[in-house]
Amino acid sequence: SSCSQRTILQKMYESMKERVEQVLEKGKVGEEYITNELERKAFIKWTNHGFTRQDHPTVIQVLLESCKNKDATNHLMPNLIYVSREKSKTSSHNFKAGALNVLLRVSATMTNAPIILNLDCDMYSNDPRTPLRALCYLLDPKLMSQLAYVQFPQIFHGINKNDTYSCEYKRIFCCNPLGLDGMLGPSYVGTGCFFNRRAFFGSPSAIVPPEIPELGPDNVVDKFIQSQPILELAHKVAGCNYEYKTKWGYEVGFRYGSLIEDFFTGFRLQCEGWRSIFCNPKRAAFLGDAPINLVDALNQLQRWSIGFLQVMFSS
Repeated sequence: SSCSQRTILQKMYESMKERVEQVLEKGKVGEEYITNELERKAFIKWTNHGFTRQDHPTVIQVLLESCKNKDATNHLMPNLIYVSREKSKTSSHNFKAGALNVLLRVSATMTNAPIILNLDCDMYSNDPRTPLRALCYLLDPKLMSQLAYVQFPQIFHGINKNDTYSCEYKRIFCCNPLGLDGMLGPSYVGTGCFFNRRAFFGSPSAIVPPEIPELGPDNVVDKFIQSQPILELAHKVAGCNYEYKTKWGYEVGFRYGSLIEDFFTGFRLQCEGWRSIFCNPKRAAFLGDAPINLVDALNQLQRWSIGFLQVMFSS
């Protein structure tokens, strides 16, 4: 029954929470949690001297592999890969756009799937049919050659009846996109968005090739994701100095130059000739968290306001 399943999930969560807290208290992952040599090699990186949030090497760990791992019903699981890009106090990390570009490159080296979902960590899928809805647009022969992304509205749960801090932003996330959908399409809002990988490499009519062919949108990956060449290349492209003297962030990938890199990226893609689609089904595709106090709400508005000014002056 649903009640018993919920109880089981609750117990699993509490057990996981307890283990995480124990690891944090010890400052390392104990031997009792390590099941094989691969895990040991991965976890030891966190215990090396000098490993901090602001300064650490690249960590890439394949947790699930689609050709090997199966679920309880004996069906193959999708690839699940943990990526933590290299950080250095002497190198700019370019915030969220920089992180997304690392994920874009690492995924290119491992699978290079043509469709990419960008979903923030504070949001979750609310409808299993959402990918199908997005693919109906992205694979439409009449649209696919010029369609950069399909944007779903950002909808929040847990907002009180009166929306005290006006956190729903219906005009930004629902009303404006409906109107823009009749033009070049809605802006990219930073989450709940399915991208055409090709859109990150130049205009619909002229591709901008990356610095190495393995990162190109048409490259076919013919090796296992855990093979040595693949992992070596993945670590290389996740390095903090990899983008030096390349087109990443300016002509290729998510764009730098604004605190609201999401809006700026969508704006630049449309300037290049790409269009987008707004998909707003009755059942919310994704749900997320909104600011729950005045300070958080004001900080968010400040960042957005500064970012919009940066975009305005840059254009």
